[in-house]
Amino acid sequence: MNLKLSWLCTGAVLFLVGCGGQDGAGTANLSGQVSAVSAPTTVTHYAASRFLEQAAMGPSPASVAQVKAQGVSAWITSQMKLSPTQIVTPESMQNYEDQLDKPAGERMRDFYYLNLFNTLIGGEDQLRIKTMWTLSNFLVISTRKVSEFGALEFFNMLQNNAFGQYGDILKGVTRNPAMGSYLDNNQNTRWQLNENYGRELMQLFSVGLVQLNLDGSPKRDANGKILETYSQKDVIEITRALTGWNFVPNPTNLINNRNWANYGKPMISDASRHDTGSKSFLGKTIPAGQTVEQDLDSLIDILVTHPNTAPFISLRLIQGMTTSDPSPAYLQRVATVFKDTKGNLGKVITAILTDPEARAGDVYGKSDAKFGRIKDPLLIYTSGFRGLGCRVAVRRTDRPNQVFQSFNQTPFNAYSVFNFYPPNHRTQGTNILAPEQKMLNSMEFSSRMGFFNWAFQNETTLNDAGCDVATFKAAQAVSDEKLVDLMSERYFRGALSASVGKSFIDAHKNYWNRNQGLSLTGSMLDMAAVTPAFGVSK
Repeated sequence: MNLKLSWLCTGAVLFLVGCGGQDGAGTANLSGQVSAVSAPTTVTHYAASRFLEQAAMGPSPASVAQVKAQGVSAWITSQMKLSPTQIVTPESMQNYEDQLDKPAGERMRDFYYLNLFNTLIGGEDQLRIKTMWTLSNFLVISTRKVSEFGALEFFNMLQNNAFGQYGDILKGVTRNPAMGSYLDNNQNTRWQLNENYGRELMQLFSVGLVQLNLDGSPKRDANGKILETYSQKDVIEITRALTGWNFVPNPTNLINNRNWANYGKPMISDASRHDTGSKSFLGKTIPAGQTVEQDLDSLIDILVTHPNTAPFISLRLIQGMTTSDPSPAYLQRVATVFKDTKGNLGKVITAILTDPEARAGDVYGKSDAKFGRIKDPLLIYTSGFRGLGCRVAVRRTDRPNQVFQSFNQTPFNAYSVFNFYPPNHRTQGTNILAPEQKMLNSMEFSSRMGFFNWAFQNETTLNDAGCDVATFKAAQAVSDEKLVDLMSERYFRGALSASVGKSFIDAHKNYWNRNQGLSLTGSMLDMAAVTPAFGVSK
């Protein structure tokens, strides 16, 4: 069997068996020595790297140094003080278009990829970006229906509200024109209701389908039957409350007048389209005679304070940041913060990241067997290049106006409102929640093979992206062992197992040419990309 294929198959089996992370007999170097497990008095390299797998789009050398210097809590505080990264304005889009001799749709895609991926990899506000990415995985829009411009404006809205009140997020989502187009609320009027957005606002964005206790367990009636959260009547009533929103008028002479009204500014209220009667849903009533804006405020307050929203949304946030299947106690602690603060996301995210269960694994070998999450394909991509110290996305050599892509999860491009994977997916034959595992298939694994090697074929593209090529070249020049130790530091928290490291070296000796240049590093990183230790955050 081809070595790479053999490694791929082995990695796939290990992934699918469970959320295995670092090898239980792993070491911090190739010497085979394991340090005694004890509570660290300072933030270790291992702990900082692990934390940044949760709180950022992957650890970079600079961010690891920051966390080690500041500590976890201070780093979180400093990150929340940073201004949110904003990507696109109509004017910047126009300026970009004027410079390119390409069809409008292709120019739009190029602008989208360049700016989005540059931000994901190089943005200084990594905690905000990771929170935005987590929110976007259940507050879903897709460029399969809306334009890339709309997706970037949706990105900006989530960035602006990432540490604010969840109610403000829901108001922003409701008024966002990309969402208005994606789930058709712009077509929702008093004379012709469209239930699409109202239904998903409850099912996916707030209360969920079944009644929950604060620890996430379902509530049951006297006969043991699980209780549903809402009825079809509730859907109709909330849809009535959401009538009256429409796109702003389209100005002239702006980005060729293309779709700016649909995506450039929040939707505006139109009283003539609004149902002003009273609405009753989820055991609450909105009085008659309110404006479009007043009905939205009342509706959002009902949803945010509903007993279900705290555990339902807290679970989604935990799943995106730290672990796919949190313990009931962990979820209850976070949900309590959500409930007590009416959904203050800054405090909720802090609670998620600083919880004792989240931080227990910062001591090597102490992570609970069930704790952790499989990295999304996008996180494989971003953490791969952040580990190289890249400041922006690596561009293609054949199409320099596009970024290098070799994965199956372009942001804001999901196939449905249920995202790339359902949040309630469980590992086959178990009751363990593992949503991201739904994306593990032969296509996903094969996309990782050649992923880094391709990028390492052209040193200029890596240098242009600000990647730390020199350090890897220097390590490669010394020995295979030195290169593997550097890979361990950058991609395995300094704890790559001796057996896996030896496999990398044996592969080089038996299958690769020592003189193949920088692509040797790419080949070794390709192998790293399909290992459970790299693909799972424990």
